[in-house]
Amino acid sequence: MHNLPSTNPVSKTSESIVSNNMPASGYRILLYSLISFLFFLNIFSCTPVKKTYYFQNLPKDTTLRNLVNKNFETKIQKTDLLSIAVASMSPDIAFYNAPQNTSGNLSGYLVDENGNISFIKLGILHVEGMTKKELKSKLEKELVPFLKDVIVSVGILNRHVTMLGALGPQVLPLTIENMTILDALASSGDVGEKGKTDRILIIREKDDVKEFKRLNLMDQSIFYSPYFYLQPNDIVYVEPAKVKGRNTAQIISYITAGISFALLIINQVLKL
Repeated sequence: MHNLPSTNPVSKTSESIVSNNMPASGYRILLYSLISFLFFLNIFSCTPVKKTYYFQNLPKDTTLRNLVNKNFETKIQKTDLLSIAVASMSPDIAFYNAPQNTSGNLSGYLVDENGNISFIKLGILHVEGMTKKELKSKLEKELVPFLKDVIVSVGILNRHVTMLGALGPQVLPLTIENMTILDALASSGDVGEKGKTDRILIIREKDDVKEFKRLNLMDQSIFYSPYFYLQPNDIVYVEPAKVKGRNTAQIISYITAGISFALLIINQVLKL
């Protein structure tokens, strides 16, 4: 019986590729060189991480004086949801702590469109424009005929700040009386490479007028701004940073991945 000649098409393909023009070792050297080139091209095409700088223009080891005053209390406004807790030695104290208006999962005294709340025994009280301390003092004084050794605590449950732009959307509760813009940014995850530290916009509503103020976190002027301390319902917009070269890097990555896959197939063919 005569041996039949080999008719493997893959073998013929590899023989045609490894012709007299270039030996297989030359093809492999070229292949590895191309893969190395594409690997380093992909690395250098990546966008470098943008560092964040705060107070870059602040002189070293300095002291700032005459800053914006933080010793203030916000005034009670319409639509505020107040928490009012009453303590006393009187036996009927539970009636003064019964749940009132409900907003979401919170219960309290809702300040209506006229700036009023309704309180047991005292009836309608106008509270808009008062501070929490002023309302506390008023309630303790007016409840004396009804309760013994009365102590009242007042809080605001639904105060918040809205974060938009590079750090949003987020709604931050105003859990402290004097929250600063730095507190809000830290609670939102910091600006980092996502936003511009010199383009922070504060939107504030005051007496049915909206105010727009830009803050620059790169110098000390922020500490003198009345917008350094946030007010209830302020909107903080952090302008997103434009990352250059990101689309180009993605395109290069796709191209190198495709070429690398093709070269891998050629390499497997050469090994046959």
